[in-house]
Amino acid sequence: MLALTASVQGPLSDVTRHATAALSTARRHGLAQPVTLAEWALARAELVEGRPADAAGRLVTLLAPSDGGAHFALRGLVLPTLVEAAVGAGDRATARAAMPELTAWGRSASDPQSPALLLRCAALLAASDADADARFHEAHVSHLASGGTFEAARTLLLHGSRLRRRRRPSDARDRLRDALRLFERAGADPWADRTRTELRAAGGAQHRPAPGDLTGLTPHQLRIARRVAAGDTNREIAERLSVSVRTVDCHLRNIFVALGVRSRVELARQVPPATGPTSP
Repeated sequence: MLALTASVQGPLSDVTRHATAALSTARRHGLAQPVTLAEWALARAELVEGRPADAAGRLVTLLAPSDGGAHFALRGLVLPTLVEAAVGAGDRATARAAMPELTAWGRSASDPQSPALLLRCAALLAASDADADARFHEAHVSHLASGGTFEAARTLLLHGSRLRRRRRPSDARDRLRDALRLFERAGADPWADRTRTELRAAGGAQHRPAPGDLTGLTPHQLRIARRVAAGDTNREIAERLSVSVRTVDCHLRNIFVALGVRSRVELARQVPPATGPTSP
């Protein structure tokens, strides 16, 4: 679970560290559930790093009947990532082969995100731009009905990226700006960084919060900033938030840039301190 969390919030180095630790124990004892979650986390990290072929290969191996590594109750959660990775790697045959199982999962599972994810996968495999736009639009509507900020942002990112490649920069920028806002709201820093890269490629100005503006911080960054303002050390913050000291260090560097400060003292002058051990 720590690896999955890091695959959303970063830093991505924590994904490898946590997943490797989980896999070393889980494979030794034949525990399919943590194996599936750890491999899924690694594949998501590979995706956000721009390595779809590595992610696709990892998940194909995980889901292969001969491997036996994937937990039966988690296969449907992994399949949308496989479709996205395979399409990104140019292997549409593998992506199409996953769709019947994903469709069956969507009909039988209680996951409220499954209809939107199925529509997103259909959009990725659409042969025409018009069909892709229609499926993406349906996926957006479905996300609004089911919630799930992170997955909604990923759908917008994928739609915006396709629109940019199809030389529709204005439409691409609209989707990418919306995706960026959602990723920032979710504290998904690696995905926000990737979205900023896509936005620049689409001719959009990079989003940067004004110095001293706390609204430019993600929720996770704001929690850390408030603990710093309260006088906690990085190690104490790491213990309170159940993250690594390295994660706190990484977030703190980004906080300094966002607020235009150079020291913990300057940060404390701008950020109201946390008032208790569980305050955000």
